[in-house]
Amino acid sequence: MRQAMIQQWQSSYSIVVILCAVGFPGCGLNEYESKTDLPIPEAEPLHSRGLKSDQLDQQTSGVKEFDGIQFQVPVGWEQAALTPAQRGMISASFKIPQAGDGVKLTLSSVGGGIDANIQRWKGQFHLPPGEAPLQETIRVDHVDAIWLDLRGTFDSGPAINSGVASDMRMIGVAIPRSPRDFYLKLTGPREQLLKAEEGFREFVKSARFVQ
Repeated sequence: MRQAMIQQWQSSYSIVVILCAVGFPGCGLNEYESKTDLPIPEAEPLHSRGLKSDQLDQQTSGVKEFDGIQFQVPVGWEQAALTPAQRGMISASFKIPQAGDGVKLTLSSVGGGIDANIQRWKGQFHLPPGEAPLQETIRVDHVDAIWLDLRGTFDSGPAINSGVASDMRMIGVAIPRSPRDFYLKLTGPREQLLKAEEGFREFVKSARFVQ
């Protein structure tokens, strides 16, 4: 009698297993398989993530905002990615290919006061005999800013990408802001900078403070 009951139970179990294998409704096996068959979302490639945060359009033009100031960027200017050493110190960097490969423009917000930074700029240049810094006041949006033109041997000292180069020129603009003043610094060989001066002046004049 007991042997017969065991055989009957084994037979019933075998039937249940077979029904589960063919997908009988309510069987737990088929539900588990359906879950594991769902497509797994692909992870975004690491290099793609980096491009989204660091990639810049080489040809940059139109209205751009930096540290609360909007500028009209001329056609042909190229915004360069900041180096690790520049990040945290420089807000943006531009190249002006039509003027020459040596022309560089940096934008930054720096504390310390305008007078101290102007003197630091002057200290970076060794002017030829008979040549003096050219300094004037210009109107930027609704405030007075300083335009400083230096020519001679440029020595950046212990700054980023430091070096000494002769026959150089720098046009620096200091705009009073709070809590930190805003600075534009255009540097390059004298002949090349001459080609970029007009476009740079228009760039500075286009500045509008964001409310």
